[in-house]
This record gives sequence, C-alpha cells and structure tokens, in this order.
Amino acid sequence: MSMSSQLPRLERVSISDQAYEVLKESIFGRQFAAGERLDLSVIEQQMGISRTPLREAITRLALEGLVEIVPRSGTFVTQPSRQDIVEQFGVRLALEVYAIGVSAKRLTDRQMKQLASLARQMRALGEVQDRSETYSQYTELDRAFHRLIIEGAGNSLLVQLWEQVNLHMQMARIRYRRTDRDLDTTIAQHEAIAQAMPERDPAVLRKLMHAHIERAKSALLRDLDEIRDVQV
Repeated sequence: MSMSSQLPRLERVSISDQAYEVLKESIFGRQFAAGERLDLSVIEQQMGISRTPLREAITRLALEGLVEIVPRSGTFVTQPSRQDIVEQFGVRLALEVYAIGVSAKRLTDRQMKQLASLARQMRALGEVQDRSETYSQYTELDRAFHRLIIEGAGNSLLVQLWEQVNLHMQMARIRYRRTDRDLDTTIAQHEAIAQAMPERDPAVLRKLMHAHIERAKSALLRDLDEIRDVQV
C-alpha cells in the first residue's frame, strides 16, 4: 500500500453502547426474565465496567421501554401487559397500513423480489417439523419483511417510530410465545402481501396488512390469556 494512501481514523466503540447491546440481547434471549430486578453491581462486575457507562446503557433501555427504573426500588425488566400489547398493536397498525400504501408506489422491482424471497424463506421454515427450533429464525425473517415495507415508504421518521414499537413487540412475543401455532396462516398472509405488491394497488395491500396485524394481535392476546389461566 502506498504511504500516500489515506485511511479513515477508527472510532473507539463506546462501552455504554456495548453494554446496551449485551443487555438488550440478554433480555430478548430470556437470560433476564420479564419483571426481574437487575442487580447493577453484579452486572458491573461481570462486564468489567464502571457504573457510569452501565447507567447510560440502562437509561437507553428505559427510553426504549425495555426496562423500568423505579425510584428507591431498582431497575426491572419490562413485563408487557394486555393493555401494552393492545396499544402497541394499535400504533403498529397505523404505521404499517399507512406505509404499505405508500410503498405500493415506491418499491423497486429489486425490493419486490426481496420481499418474495423472504416470504419463500418463511415458507421453508414453516415446513420444518419442529418449529420451536426455527421460530427465532422465522421472527428475524418476519422482521426483515415488515422493515422492507416500512423503509419502502421513504420516510426516515416512520422507520424510527416503527423500530421503537417493534422492540416492544419483540418483548411481548418473547415473553408470551415460543412458536406460532397459526404459523401456516401467518406465512400465507406474508405470501399474499408479496404476491399482491407487483400490482401496486394501495387499497388491496392496506386491507391485507390490516388483516395480518389484527390476526397477530389476537394470537398474542390469546397466548397471554392462556398463560394467565394456567397461573391462576
């Protein structure tokens, strides 16, 4: 390499950013249970960091609704309630039904092919006998499918709002679901959206997305009610 070549300066990765990512993944991976109190002293010791970057990470998680800081009591992993789920799905419905109507006119042929590919990959996972082993992979494909539609609207604020709501949705799905008992129906709905997209009919696509999100809400609330019935 020529000595005259210029390389970019490397930025040091923020310790608080690393702590945030580790804690978020630990929450999503169920290493911390919903409602569990986080022992910050133990976390500091295990991560080998000081309290300041840890508090910065905790504050960020709190702003995203993944933990709750209770004065004089501590920091607790959020436990989504029925009302939380209903409200979050209401926001998601508004965002995604709007987004797909806009994306219908904006998605490129390449993006439509990506959408169809994601639907095919979800179908392949749905054909695996033990779905509990592939459910985490499925949820990642599901997230990519919906994010592609959101990004297709070409509105950066819309993407930010959707990401925030989606974090809450992930929390609820992890807390109350191990797999989707109606996975075949869910996959069929994704396929219907992908197949309808090339026609670029906003009314048809909004109707399909509305039905898809309402079904997801009903399924998650049913799981929540069944868990409560068992616990009573």
